[in-house]
Amino acid sequence: MDVPVSEVLKSLRERAPWPVGRRIFADIGITRGQGWNNTLNKIAENPRKSEEKIDELLDALKSHQICGEKLVSFYEFDAATLGPMREKLAGLEPQDTVFSRRYPSTLSQDELKAAPAGLVLTSVETQEGGLAVVFSSARVTTVRERIDVESLDAEMTSVFDDYEEVIGVKTIRFHAFDVIWIPIEGETLDVRIDFPEGTLSEVAIAARKMVIAELVRLTGAVVPEPINMFPLIDRMYSDGSEGTVVELGFGTTTASLKHEKMRRRKLDLRNETYHKGGKAALDTPIEPFKLSIRWHRVIGKKLASEPELGLNSNSRAAGSSKPVLDRVVIRRCMGSDDYDHVRSRIAHHLGR
Repeated sequence: MDVPVSEVLKSLRERAPWPVGRRIFADIGITRGQGWNNTLNKIAENPRKSEEKIDELLDALKSHQICGEKLVSFYEFDAATLGPMREKLAGLEPQDTVFSRRYPSTLSQDELKAAPAGLVLTSVETQEGGLAVVFSSARVTTVRERIDVESLDAEMTSVFDDYEEVIGVKTIRFHAFDVIWIPIEGETLDVRIDFPEGTLSEVAIAARKMVIAELVRLTGAVVPEPINMFPLIDRMYSDGSEGTVVELGFGTTTASLKHEKMRRRKLDLRNETYHKGGKAALDTPIEPFKLSIRWHRVIGKKLASEPELGLNSNSRAAGSSKPVLDRVVIRRCMGSDDYDHVRSRIAHHLGR
């Protein structure tokens, strides 16, 4: 299918955060500006370069639909069950819908109003490492945008005279891509739910339930409970060689709860002076319940990606006798290599 480069770029903008988008353009060799608007304006002035790179752009978009900005749960099956499941899913053929015709492009809000309801099988992708079964649906998220006060009429402008900045919050409909991914090797299946910034966890969990229901319907398999990710929090935090900790929530024996974020790039919260000093003053180790960890992956002479893993539990769960976390958040992936790296570090610390 021939896809206009303008449609691919529009879809990439809707899908990829700018820190990811600019790295994709740098890797492909397309000139970029400061932010999405300036970059797309530059490309519009001289579109030939992007048109010559349409195959690479399409691959980047498809990879992001499958791997980018996901809430992920992992399910372990024995090989005797997973093999037949893979065969059944590989044999699926998506029906002819606007989703399948436009894939991997995204649909606009207006187009989504006329699209089929519910979870719609959109594509079955055979990849080097496994099989990706892609579903589309319309979903909602909340976005925050800066309001240009000067563009308002005089009466409205006077209302905001005392404000330095005005932020608007709105709910939008977006084209979600959820994925069932089965590896060629191994016995762990991924359910990857679209989770752009602003999406409520409750919405993503409801979507996960729908995907699992489809998996059962399509394969007849009995799906186990997701693998418990909670042990990863302490294990990955305690391994000083594992990535860079950029956010941490923890409890202490003094009954206090702490939430720390590292504002400066490439600096690790584990080694931050205040954090180390506070830990040293305690009689017992801290009890982490929330962790965001980022990796710096060199992919070129002057280019590196920074995929990020979020393990988001809470103090109540951490204080229980058997704390459970049935999902993780994987963000900032340029493509499957980044996602696979994060996945491999999860497997390493879980001993799988």
